[in-house]
Amino acid sequence: MSDTPRVLVLVRHAQAKNHSSGGDRPRELTKSGRRVARAVGARLAADGVRPELAVCSPAVRTVQTCDELTRGGLPIRDVWGDAGLYDADVEDVLDSIRAVPDDVRTLLVVGHAPGVPMTAGVVTDHCDLGEQALQQRLRAWPPAGVGVVVHDGPWSAFPDATSALVLLQDPPDDV
Repeated sequence: MSDTPRVLVLVRHAQAKNHSSGGDRPRELTKSGRRVARAVGARLAADGVRPELAVCSPAVRTVQTCDELTRGGLPIRDVWGDAGLYDADVEDVLDSIRAVPDDVRTLLVVGHAPGVPMTAGVVTDHCDLGEQALQQRLRAWPPAGVGVVVHDGPWSAFPDATSALVLLQDPPDDV
């Protein structure tokens, strides 16, 4: 066990425009989605979150969400694009997390539903919500919703018995 736990911040992309003839990947954030992502970035920064690395799906809306989190004040040191996070299931998201170097203490993952909520769902043993309420929250994970997980082991061993979901947070609705 390490002295300082690692922190995983899971963020679903903010609200995106509807599908168009261009397909799914080029979908952009709405104006409201941009504002909300900036507000989430400001809230995370105010809470002391300082990601050394952000890993984002290559979809336009996830890249824009990551950009807006930064514009909101979240100090992200480095950003990696990861094609495995697009249309990802839980194993794809876990593979992305496990590939992160162990010198990264705080990791931000910006992805999609259902991969992001399903990943939070694998570390719920220590969560204070009842099982039924927790499963309902995971199914209804909103755009720009946040989950925070603490983890004492190396990223390559994520998740393990030390991994715990410590926060589920909806985006602010007053922006």
